[in-house]
This record gives sequence, structure tokens and C-alpha cells, in this order.
Amino acid sequence: MNTQDYLDAAKEKLGLPSDYALAKLMKWSTSQMSHYRLKRRALDDFQAARLAELLGRAPMELIAAANAERAKDEEEKKYWLALAKSNA
Repeated sequence: MNTQDYLDAAKEKLGLPSDYALAKLMKWSTSQMSHYRLKRRALDDFQAARLAELLGRAPMELIAAANAERAKDEEEKKYWLALAKSNA
């Protein structure tokens, strides 16, 4: 899964009608949410852990997935994706 999938899952689980509602709950600005949605920014580790707690998932799953999105090369990306999968 990627950031967009986790954002959608959080909205669905919590019954939130919009990205705005999720941003407000997470104390994110609307521009921050937009950056996540448009893949201009990956969640930092703290925000990934907070979102994981809302979803009832292992924080390391989302932290690893976010690090995979930030990875600079394919080897690093594969490492983080494997770690995310093992914590799912």
C-alpha cells in the first residue's frame, strides 16, 4: 500500500466524508494533505505512526511504506517495501 491507500483506508474506517475532515483530525493543513495526495511528499515517520494508530495497524508498516516512497534507489525501495509487507 502507499500513502494514498492509507489515507483512503483511514477515511473509510473513520467514516470521514473528505480529505479535509481527515486533515483536520490529523491536525494537517489542507496543503499538507494535498501534497500527500499528489505524491509531492511522503508521510514523515511521526505522521505515519499516528496514521497507523488510527488504522489499528503496526506503525512500522506505514513508516516503512513512507520510507519506500522517499527511497532514492531501487535497492532501498525494495528493502523498505519488504519491511512494510512483513509488518502488515
